[in-house]
Amino acid sequence: MKIKLFALLLLAIALSLLGCGRSVGLEDTTWVLESYGAQVDMKAVLADTEVTATFKSADGQVTGSGGCNGFGGSYELTGNTLSIPEPLISTMMSCGEEKDRQEQQFFMALQSAESYQIENGKLTIDCGSSILIFKRE
Repeated sequence: MKIKLFALLLLAIALSLLGCGRSVGLEDTTWVLESYGAQVDMKAVLADTEVTATFKSADGQVTGSGGCNGFGGSYELTGNTLSIPEPLISTMMSCGEEKDRQEQQFFMALQSAESYQIENGKLTIDCGSSILIFKRE
């Protein structure tokens, strides 16, 4: 009985250590946008929209939702340098002036991605004159 209990305890410790050492990278995770814009003028994502991005390592494609339209395109990653070398493609629906404006600003920023960092579960993409801040889904 003591041996089974000891083995179970060791298994629990091993599993908890594996979970602690695991870090989330940029790729193969769905990220949900929280705020965007110039650092001195950050805007929160509209309450009734969800803007997402998933960087898929298997095919080098980024896909997601701009809050109204789905989008996709290729990306390149070297260290913490991130670039979107070709224009993103998206569906072309309109969801109202405010949502359309937010989505257009998001697409323009993401298209200008230069680098990224992940800290405390938040993904920040530096897009030159603006930044995008995401949380993990």
